[in-house]
Amino acid sequence: MEPVCLVEPVPSSGALQVNPAALGLLRGLTRPLHVLAVFGPCGTGKSFLMDRLAGQGEGFPRSPGIWVWCLPHPTQPDQALVLLDTEGFTEQEGDETKLSRLFVLNVLLSSVFVYNTRSEGDPQRQLDRLTYVRDLPRVVRVLDEFSSENSFLLSSVLPDFVWCLRDVAPDPCLDEVLEATDHELDSALSSPQDSEDSPSSCVQRLFPCRKLFHFCSPRADGGHGKPPAPTDQLHPMFQEQMGRFKDYALSRSPKTVVGKRVVDGAFLADFLERVVDLLSRDEPVLLNELCSDLQEGSDYSVGYPMDPMGGAPLRRAAVSSAQPSVPEPKMERVVPLQVSRPALPVLAKVAPGTAQPGAMEEPMCLIENSPDGELQLNQRALALLQSVSQPVVVVAIAGLYRTGKSYLLNRLAGKDRGGFSLGATVQSHTKGIWMWCLPHPRRAGHTLVLLDTEGLGDVEKGDAKNDVWIFTLAVLLSGTLVYNSLGTIDQRALEQLHYVTELTEHIKVKVAGEGGRQKGEDSAEFVHFFPAFVWAVRDFTLQLELDGREITEDEYLENALKRRQGQPEKLDLPKKYLRQYFPSRKCFVFDRPAPRCDLARLDELPEAALSPDFLEPAQRFCSHIHQHAGTKTLPGGHVVTGTLLGNLAVTYVIAIRSGAVPCMESAVLALAQIENSAAVGEAVAVYEEQLEWRAALPTESVQELLEVHAQCEREALRAFMARAFKDDEQQYQQQLKDKLDSKRAELCHRNEEASSDRCKAVLMELSQELEERVREGSYSVPGGYQRFLADQREMVEKYQRVPWKGIMAAEVLQEFLKSKETVAQAVLQTDQSLTDRQREIEAERARAEAAEREAQLSQEMQAKTEQLLQDQTRSHQEHVQQLTAKMEQDRKQLLAEQERALALKLQAAEVLQEFLKSKETVAQAVLQTDQSLTDRQREIEAERARAEAAEREAQRSQEMQAKTEQLLQDQTRSHQEHVQQLTAKMEQDRKQLLAEQERALALKLQEQERLLREGFRGEAARLEQQMQSLRQEMNRPQDTCSIL
Repeated sequence: MEPVCLVEPVPSSGALQVNPAALGLLRGLTRPLHVLAVFGPCGTGKSFLMDRLAGQGEGFPRSPGIWVWCLPHPTQPDQALVLLDTEGFTEQEGDETKLSRLFVLNVLLSSVFVYNTRSEGDPQRQLDRLTYVRDLPRVVRVLDEFSSENSFLLSSVLPDFVWCLRDVAPDPCLDEVLEATDHELDSALSSPQDSEDSPSSCVQRLFPCRKLFHFCSPRADGGHGKPPAPTDQLHPMFQEQMGRFKDYALSRSPKTVVGKRVVDGAFLADFLERVVDLLSRDEPVLLNELCSDLQEGSDYSVGYPMDPMGGAPLRRAAVSSAQPSVPEPKMERVVPLQVSRPALPVLAKVAPGTAQPGAMEEPMCLIENSPDGELQLNQRALALLQSVSQPVVVVAIAGLYRTGKSYLLNRLAGKDRGGFSLGATVQSHTKGIWMWCLPHPRRAGHTLVLLDTEGLGDVEKGDAKNDVWIFTLAVLLSGTLVYNSLGTIDQRALEQLHYVTELTEHIKVKVAGEGGRQKGEDSAEFVHFFPAFVWAVRDFTLQLELDGREITEDEYLENALKRRQGQPEKLDLPKKYLRQYFPSRKCFVFDRPAPRCDLARLDELPEAALSPDFLEPAQRFCSHIHQHAGTKTLPGGHVVTGTLLGNLAVTYVIAIRSGAVPCMESAVLALAQIENSAAVGEAVAVYEEQLEWRAALPTESVQELLEVHAQCEREALRAFMARAFKDDEQQYQQQLKDKLDSKRAELCHRNEEASSDRCKAVLMELSQELEERVREGSYSVPGGYQRFLADQREMVEKYQRVPWKGIMAAEVLQEFLKSKETVAQAVLQTDQSLTDRQREIEAERARAEAAEREAQLSQEMQAKTEQLLQDQTRSHQEHVQQLTAKMEQDRKQLLAEQERALALKLQAAEVLQEFLKSKETVAQAVLQTDQSLTDRQREIEAERARAEAAEREAQRSQEMQAKTEQLLQDQTRSHQEHVQQLTAKMEQDRKQLLAEQERALALKLQEQERLLREGFRGEAARLEQQMQSLRQEMNRPQDTCSIL
């Protein structure tokens, strides 16, 4: 097809109207849609870019409105490609309402939104020309009742944002940055100093995936102006850049709406009509409500084959004119999950496919102090956190009250104004733990979660234990803990960090035991759960020098944590626990950000008014956190999502409120149960989604159906393995296998039912003329039986020519012919042109044909059984293969953890060795002053001390190695046991399937034998009669005269 106008402006009113002819073309697309829309200023080559995507010379006209071009997808045969080209906007004042509506339509209809501009001056200025993006949160809402979080929710449903910057002069630096960052748009923008309402800020806040592709001039001579004609040679560099852009644009997922439902052309057409109507009436577009209304009572389907000539997709019932018209077959489809108002459960099990968040507009209190002093969760904030299905990078800040923690987090969030609330009095301002979810500035597909904790040591609180729990929760929930203090790292500062020494009294690792730290728990086990530690020293005025030489901030911290000779052990406890439990440590020192008189209005000061000595370390601090703060993980390396983080918070708060000591192992096990159950649900949903894309029932063979099932099962297993963890007994994988086996049986039944319905409909249509002649008595004449047989054979031949009848074609035909046997016998008996002998022969022939058909059905049943058994074997092997890969991954993660633990042990041993070395002088002095020893005895004693130290180190290393080997052996044993269990289960299922198929086959054989017996019984009776007549003839007395 050629491009057609889809949406055009009404000249008189400026309103928009939809072209019915274009809607009809869209409704003919029954496969999943990949929709690319282009928008941008006039004269920037938008249509030329889309023509290149279509692989055509000149296709799109340069006309007002939105034009659509429907094509087969060049790389995804099961999808249709829909290109949308929109009129450009100008620098001059125009019809802003019309252009804003066109922009909204492009965003809502597309799966990839392309913003196309030329490179003129500052590139960011070209991005800021997209002013229409400011109106998006006002015009489009996801959930009306959550209007305050609309930008946060919008980012879960908006398409990929791709900025195409055209006619860019060669810039190796920009090329290097784009290649290194996988074309991330944010990496090419300057440090944002714009307001939150600037177009570039809105793009970063609203669109979850943002890419930048730049192109040189397409002209071979490198000049600017009109793009070259189709016959002209394009610039080689432009062709290379176009290839990279095309590969990315065509590889993205199909178009989805709220609920991650993949849409077809009919849904998109209805969706477009509704959106245009709402925009014309200046009413907001409520996406969740709109999509729910469209899906209720409608039958949108996907999965029909594409016309190989590139036209509209063909439906399977569309047969040639030479074939009889038959009713449309009943098509099977999987009902997609719906998104409704977020629930507020205590422990949420978020449905698979939950939308990816982008940003909260402002922080919310996650854990609050109730009036009675109890910690409690804010259910609204918890629901938002649990809706985040992306991996999270969690950064928490803790420290004494009124030390500027919130301001530092706002800097980390890139917000000069707004954000975490600041206080300017001696009172603590932040209460409880506040949360802010933002798109990670450096890692696509990750969410940055900032946790601002209530200041420690508030004199107005009166409950020191509450401080301990706040600090403990910050440690347990974060992946990076920032401790904020004022002045210097001295003994007073370390004493104020006494909460570190109390951690092991308020946290336990193992489930067994009653108190805090249990027997056998050492620092290495706590390290698996504890975050990286960053000490931020504020208002630092000293010189970083030690013994006359300059030192780094990290050296300053490590020197402060060294054990001082002769210092009481009690005073050394904070240092000891910091060294043991936080092996990854970093330090930053900051000067005062502004003069004292300006500190009360710090969040109002412009960047230029801040001290350079504060800005420089602040920039390094933010860069370090953004680059090095790791994704939050659980022991074993399982990545934590927002859903898991929310459930962790629930588990810990419940334990604290009940008076128990939070146990990290039990929390992880509880999370594993929730997450593994959700993983099973997500895997089943992936199976159903894949099935909706791939399956078009009925299939022509069982093998074709089982291949579709195998592909869907493979994707479901991958989804399960990616999400599940600590399924040591493989309980949940077995649940998934049982569910997928049930889905396969259901799929086979649905396929048979769809095939049966189709075949019955075809036979009903084809047999109408035959039945009409029977009713009219056309066959109740001499020779009528042969005419009846000829018409029936013609009907069967037509039936055999009808395509896409499926696997039940022969069985349904057999049942149909069997149901007509009475009619055939009646016609046979009334045919006066046949003798009795001829009637018997015809009846025997009919029975023989029926027996032959039954024998053929039996063979098909046997083949089907063998295919099902082969598929069970394949399914078992697939489960074992993916489980083995998962076990190998877990083994590598365990080894990595054990290596880190061993490194920590070695580090502790080095500290001990340093301590012992520091005591060697004393020991040597004592040894030398002992007059009872000879020189030889002193040498022996010194050698013995060194040998004992070496022996202790060797023993520690051996114990750690033995522990690692034991864990690996346990993992291998668990894997082998599970493979054995899977094999036993598969063998049991195979035997059960064989028994069922043998029973079905036995019934078929009985029917076949009955038909054969009935067919041959008449022949045997006639032969017996002839033999009896012959015997009588032989026994009759002979007349001699007649012989002579």
